[in-house]
Formats: sequence, C-alpha cells, structure tokens
Amino acid sequence: MAEQTLLTVEAFCRLVGAAPGEIDDLITRGVLHKPQPGQIGLVAGVGAYIADVKARARDATLSQAATAARNARAEASELALAVAHRELIPDEEAETAVDFLCAVITRELTGLPARATRDLRSRAAMEAALRAAMTDLAGDLSDA
Repeated sequence: MAEQTLLTVEAFCRLVGAAPGEIDDLITRGVLHKPQPGQIGLVAGVGAYIADVKARARDATLSQAATAARNARAEASELALAVAHRELIPDEEAETAVDFLCAVITRELTGLPARATRDLRSRAAMEAALRAAMTDLAGDLSDA
C-alpha cells in the first residue's frame, strides 16, 4: 500500500484556502479525519473538503430555489387577493388600457372594407355597417 502524504492542519488550510476554524469544524463533524494528531492526509483530505464544498453549494442553491418558490407563491396569493377585491390596477390605468384596445380595434376594423372588396358601393355599405357597430360599441363602453 502506498504511503500517505500527511500535512499539518495549518498547511492543509493554506493549501485549500480554508478559513480559520473551517477545517477544525470539518474534523469535528467527521468530514475530515486525522490519521495522526495534528495532521491530515493530503488525498483523502482534499477529496473530503471538495465534497463538502460541493454539498454546501448544492444546499445553498436548493435554499435559494425554495426561497424563490415561496416568494412566487406569496406574490400569487397577493395577486389573487387583489383580484378578489377588484384592486388589480388603478382605474386610470384600466381606462388607458381600454382606450388603447379600442384604438387598435378601430384601426383594424376601419381598414377591413378596403381589404375585403374593390367595389365602391359594397365598401361604402360595409363602412357604414362597421361605423354603426363601432358607435354602438362606444356607447356601451361609455355606459359601463
């Protein structure tokens, strides 16, 4: 069996860039083993240290994901409560949105007769029907 290279705890800390006390904590938790008092095996110690760093990184990522999910659920609950209380958006913003939608609908419907036919009489009849429908729709929306 090959002879194991041993390092002092201080040298091992410098080698892996560990913070003071971090290696002592790993020894206390049983992650790192000291084959001899005050010394750590190089190969086994580096492997155990890297495994611990990866485990902590994975746990931190899972914790962040859990926090993000919890925040998303809280935001969804707040939104559902706002919808239930009909407080989703301020009235001014709702009116602006409705005005925008009406403008888009009017623009699309206004050009429809010209796209549908080249016959001027048919186009005029379609324009008159659409204008009457849009006037009725505008009246219904203003009453709402």
